[in-house]
Amino acid sequence: MFKLIKEPKESPNDLLDSYRQQNILMQKIRLLHTAFDGIKLNHWRDGDRELPDILAGSVCEFEGRLFETNQTIKLTDNNVAYNDLRYIKLVIVRDNNDSDNDYLIAEVASGNSSSENFPAYDYENRGFYVKKNNVIKEKYLRISMKYNQALGGYVQKKYWNISDTMRAGIIYKRQTVRFGVGNHTFNVPDNVDSVTVHICSGGGGGSHSILTESISAKNGGDSEIIVNNKTITTCRGGKLGTYSGWTPIAGVGGKASGKGKLINGIDASGVLGAIFYTNNTMASGGNGGDGGKGSTNNAPGGGSGSAAIVEITRAMLGSSTRININVGAGGAGGINPPTVHQEFTHGKAGQDGSAFIEYFTRG
Repeated sequence: MFKLIKEPKESPNDLLDSYRQQNILMQKIRLLHTAFDGIKLNHWRDGDRELPDILAGSVCEFEGRLFETNQTIKLTDNNVAYNDLRYIKLVIVRDNNDSDNDYLIAEVASGNSSSENFPAYDYENRGFYVKKNNVIKEKYLRISMKYNQALGGYVQKKYWNISDTMRAGIIYKRQTVRFGVGNHTFNVPDNVDSVTVHICSGGGGGSHSILTESISAKNGGDSEIIVNNKTITTCRGGKLGTYSGWTPIAGVGGKASGKGKLINGIDASGVLGAIFYTNNTMASGGNGGDGGKGSTNNAPGGGSGSAAIVEITRAMLGSSTRININVGAGGAGGINPPTVHQEFTHGKAGQDGSAFIEYFTRG
């Protein structure tokens, strides 16, 4: 919550303490001229999909009074099934007996881009206030964003100036690039602060169903992100389905390591190749291949690949503008001898990995 920063009394008992309170107040007022009107937010980078937090040390003006929070406020969005605008508002809780005990609660508000539901600017109180029965209840911050479940969170984050009556703000256009199997180079445009790389490795191949004179399945290929000739993230491919003697061994999911949000693969279950259902990146693929089928026993399937989401900033690039991306292929399925009956099927190949790059340019 935001607590009131108390002002010096008109007739103080302790003059030195009154001066101290006045100095504190003046220091806090300076923060109102920083971005977000004194509110400190994280997760505001172009490609960041997270809902922002209000950081400790944030101050705000409400009805001409200053409030401050000394702890980070974790915002909660209760309308994640609703894809559209989001705002941050401050709701005042009043103490009818002592206004010095008033405090503010920060909440996420939903909006509709097809209708005007953002409060008008209140010139008397200097803010976007909401009144009920002519009493101020809420204040909206001068920011907006859109929640888009398909894009993985909060996008089109904007902050606008008071003079920007249409609240156009600074708009960023989303740009995307996709890569398939192979070695690729991406050059970061000069006007882009950061790029987000979604990457997935190949799934493991399913085993052959005949144990003798067959060609074994293959592991899925690894995928990598390389910056300044150094591998910063590796997504290992899924393992093949195989046998130890006569014992079937289902393929194990690949493991991810390095920077970013890491997503380990899924182990196969019996004949079925692993479905990479935990892959919530924009990079598709990576499922394991099914094992071959026999007259009485089925062969083990392959494990899924692994994945990662990595934000690469200018600080990480240094003087370079180049990102190298290696995308692994799906592992080949095991092949039975050509002389066996058709009821014995070959193992199936794992799915290829992929990479997906997104970044934002000013529109």
